[in-house]
Amino acid sequence: SISSDSQHSGFFNKIETNFQKVIRRFSHAPKQLSEKEIGILLKTTNFSREDIATWHGKFLKDCPHGYMTRKEFLKLYKSLCPIGNAETFAGHIFRAFDLDKSNTIEFREFLIGLSMTSSTSSPTTKLEWIFQVFDIDGNGLLTRDECLEVIDIIVRFNQNQSSDLKSSDPEQLVASAKHSMMRIFDNISNDRCNTLSMAQFIEGCEKDEFISQLLAPSPGN
Repeated sequence: SISSDSQHSGFFNKIETNFQKVIRRFSHAPKQLSEKEIGILLKTTNFSREDIATWHGKFLKDCPHGYMTRKEFLKLYKSLCPIGNAETFAGHIFRAFDLDKSNTIEFREFLIGLSMTSSTSSPTTKLEWIFQVFDIDGNGLLTRDECLEVIDIIVRFNQNQSSDLKSSDPEQLVASAKHSMMRIFDNISNDRCNTLSMAQFIEGCEKDEFISQLLAPSPGN
């Protein structure tokens, strides 16, 4: 189901909710997907044929040209998340959705990203996607600096969006998250460059309860 009526918690559920809000603003008549395109999306996402058609119609209502530019995305996302670092945060999310690095998000990229961040996706699938968010330079490896920058933004975003965290000390939360992330590097990364591959990143996050619940909580948590 593509309904967002259920309660959401955690970073990925908030991303899913905000993307659904973006697409609900759409307003023009949809075009048709080819059978080949539908077949590819059925294999690469967790959506049904009916869901794919519904999302495609909504996507094209606001983007009749078939894609969303970075400027359009940032403007919409900032209006949904009016926080101080919203533009920086949205930029990281946009980069992860923009699979071909064309500086636009086409429907295929949008649906794949939405599928990976949905509440029904496995924690491992979510971590595969969050790796793209952390990988600022796009070289397929994470550095300590990249992880420290993005984890800072994610913690502050979570605190702004969660009533349970608003009373917490943001600096203490950020410090705890950064400490946990650096511990992953210390425990796994053995090379001189202090980098993590996707497999190492996922392994480390899955072993750290605080980070795994922050980034990719299991369904129902």
